[in-house]
Amino acid sequence: MDVNTIKVRKSVRTFSDRPIPDDAMARLEDFARHDTNPFGVPITFKFLDHKRDGVSSPVIVGANTYVAAKYHRQEDAELGFGYSFEKFVLLATSMGLGTVWLAATIDRKAFERALGVGADEVMPAVSPIGYAAEKRSVRESLMRRNMRSDDRAPFEELFFRGGFDHPLAEGEAGSLLRPLQMVRWSPSATNKQPWRLVVDGSKVHFYEHRTKGYARESTGDIQKVDMGIAACHFQIAAQEAGLPGEFLKDDPGLRTPEDTDYVTTYATSAGTPLL
Repeated sequence: MDVNTIKVRKSVRTFSDRPIPDDAMARLEDFARHDTNPFGVPITFKFLDHKRDGVSSPVIVGANTYVAAKYHRQEDAELGFGYSFEKFVLLATSMGLGTVWLAATIDRKAFERALGVGADEVMPAVSPIGYAAEKRSVRESLMRRNMRSDDRAPFEELFFRGGFDHPLAEGEAGSLLRPLQMVRWSPSATNKQPWRLVVDGSKVHFYEHRTKGYARESTGDIQKVDMGIAACHFQIAAQEAGLPGEFLKDDPGLRTPEDTDYVTTYATSAGTPLL
């Protein structure tokens, strides 16, 4: 996976009847078996058949294959899920396959039954997998328009320098420009874009700007899953930009806006100031 894959990924809700070749499915299955994330959260993937397993979504047209995944409740579980599932999505994208994150608009009971979700497990989201149809359905076009799927909040509302009192402009981002751009273009539940990042010396602190009503028993904190997606995008782009590092807990204790909580920190290996 690379930055180009992140840039070309689009949500797909209308699929053709072209089957996924066996070798492509084998590659996806192998990746799902061995996928890991920097938060140490084991994720269990399972591939499901629309007819055999009785799984479906009212917003999806033409998909026969779905992937679902789950985790055991534990610290940083949503972060690990978002990171791992997005890596899978990006692999599928690099193979020419379409996907879309689905959390609310699914027959959840059917998916949880097919996946075998236990009492201490959570299935935040699933995705169809297949080849995109040549033309979007009317339903999909309306959904994208209503959710403003291609819109993003201004750069200065999402990224900061030193603290939340100092918005960071694109022209000031330096070597962090591409990693931050890739965070900005991450997919999120109903496009709420909950990530807020603060550049602090050689570290970048990740915060979740919570929307009320998005943390549920059946999905976990879905916006923290979004934070895992953002972390995945950031690390891929940071490594390409020559900024290798690792995620760790290092809460700087900054004064935060209302409904904004510290999540994790990306610490660069070099330890030199980023800005």
